[in-house]
Amino acid sequence: MITPRPTKLLLILALLTSGIMLLPLIGLGLGLINPPQNPLMSQSSLLELWSQGDVWGLLINTIILGLSVAILAVIFGTYLAYLSMRADYPFQRILALLGLLPLAMPSYILAACLREVLSPSSFLGLTFNLPFFTGFFPVLITLVVITTPYVQLLVSASLARLSGTELDAARTLGATRFTLFWKIILPHARPSIAFAFLISLLYVVSEFGAVSVLNYPVLTWRLYQAVDHQQLAQATLLGCSLLALSIPMVLISRLVHGQVPLITQIANPKLTTRRNLNLTERCFAYIMHALLLGLGVVLPVIVLSVWVSNGLENQITFAPIYPALADSLKIALMAAVFIVLLSVAPAWFVARKPYGVGRLIEQATYLGSALPGVLLAFGLMLMALFLARSLHHANLYALLLQSGLLLMLGYTLCFLAQSYASVKTAILRLDPRLYDSAKTLGASQFRYFTRIALPGLMPGLVTAFILVFIAVLKELPVTLLLAGAMGLRPLSFRVFDRYQEAFLHDTGLAGLVLLLLSFTMTALILRWRSHV
Repeated sequence: MITPRPTKLLLILALLTSGIMLLPLIGLGLGLINPPQNPLMSQSSLLELWSQGDVWGLLINTIILGLSVAILAVIFGTYLAYLSMRADYPFQRILALLGLLPLAMPSYILAACLREVLSPSSFLGLTFNLPFFTGFFPVLITLVVITTPYVQLLVSASLARLSGTELDAARTLGATRFTLFWKIILPHARPSIAFAFLISLLYVVSEFGAVSVLNYPVLTWRLYQAVDHQQLAQATLLGCSLLALSIPMVLISRLVHGQVPLITQIANPKLTTRRNLNLTERCFAYIMHALLLGLGVVLPVIVLSVWVSNGLENQITFAPIYPALADSLKIALMAAVFIVLLSVAPAWFVARKPYGVGRLIEQATYLGSALPGVLLAFGLMLMALFLARSLHHANLYALLLQSGLLLMLGYTLCFLAQSYASVKTAILRLDPRLYDSAKTLGASQFRYFTRIALPGLMPGLVTAFILVFIAVLKELPVTLLLAGAMGLRPLSFRVFDRYQEAFLHDTGLAGLVLLLLSFTMTALILRWRSHV
C-alpha cells in the first residue's frame, strides 16, 4: 500500500520548526558565557551572583514544593481516576466530568481568591484566627487543586484499558479487593502514575502565577523579579539553574511516557464491572469531589463575583474591560493560527517517518512545553539582545519586541506540543488507501492534500486551535515579559496587574471574563472531541 512520503521541503520545514525550540537555550548559553551587565552596577562573578541570589535556597524550595504537590496530586488524582473508572454511585459521571473544570482555572486567579478569602481580615480569618495566607502551604493547596485533574485524566486513560477478564479470573481464584488493587490494577496503571507524577512535578517547577501571588520564593518567581529589575546577569544564572533542574525531569518523563501502554494487550477485552460503594466510601467520594470542585471552581467564581459586587455597591469606577478583552482575543487568535500552521510540517513528517530524524524532531517539539514559560521568554530576550549586539544594531532588540515576533515565538515554544500532538493524531488516522487511490488516478500530492487529507485533518486542526487558544488566554509569564512592549494588556495581564495594585473590583471583572472564555472554550473542546 502506498503512503505519501515526506519531501525534502517538508523535512526542512520540520527542522526549522523544531529548531525554534533551541533559541532560548542558545540565548541562555550565550548569557552564561558572556553575562549581560548593568552599567550602573559593578560586575560580579558567577560565584558572587550565586551567593547573592540564594540559588541553593531557591532550588531547595522548588524541589520540595514540586515533590509535595506531585505526591499529593498523584494520591488524590489516582483515587478520583479509580472512582471514575471502577466505582458506581449516584452522579458519578457528571462529577467526574465537572472535576476536570479546574484544568481551565488559571493558577494565579485561584491563588488570589484563596489568599483573600482565607486572609486574617476575612470572615473566615477573623472567625478562626487564621494566619496570613502566603507561603508554602497556601501554594501547596493551590497547586494540588490545579494538578489533580491532570493526574485523574492520565490514570483514567490507563484504567480504561484494563480488561475485566483479568479481574474476573483473579476473583475466581479467591483474590480479595486489596489483592486485586495491588496485584492487577496498580501494576497496570504504574507507568501512567509515574508519568503523571513527573508531569505534576514539571508543572510545579514551571509554575509562576500561584507562587508570585502567594509570595513563595522559588526559581521562576525570582527569575521574573530579576528580569523585571533589569538584573540580567542574576537572571541568567537563575535561568540556567532552572534549566539544569528541568532538563533531567524532561528526559525522564519522555522515557517514562514511552513505557505507557497505548493499547490493551488482550484481544476482545471485557469491560470491567463497576463496584457499588458502601455508605462510608460514598461519603468520602463526595467529599473529594466537593473539595476539588469547590476550591477549584466554585470558590473562585464566588470571590470574583463578590469583588465586582463590592465595586458596584461602592460606586467605584471600573477600568474599561473591552480593550483587555480585545487584546486577549487578538493575541489568542493570532497565536493559535500561527502555532497550528507551524505544527503541520513536523507532525506530518514524524507521522510518516517516526524513527531517526523524526524521533529527534518530536523530542525537540515537546521540549518547550516542559520548560517554564518565564525561562523561555527570558531566553528569547537574551537571544534577541545578543543578536542586536552582534549586528551592531542598537534598535533591533526593541524592534523584535515591538513587532510581536518574540511574543509569537514565546507562545510557540510553550504550546507547539499541544497542537503537534492533536495534528499528528489526526494525520495517523488518515486512511492510506485514499492516497493509493489518488495516486492511481494521477493526482499530485498537493491535490491529494487539499482535496482529501485536509478535510480529514480538519477535526484535529480545530481541536489544536481551541487547545492553543485556551492556553494563550491563560498564559501569564510570557505575556508579562513580551506583550508589554507592544502596548498589549490582555485579561491575564489585567488580572495580575490589578491584583498587585489591590484593585480587587477590576481583578474580579477581568477574572470573571477570563474564566467565562476559558470555561466556554473548554466545554467546546470536550463537546467537539466527543463527536470526532
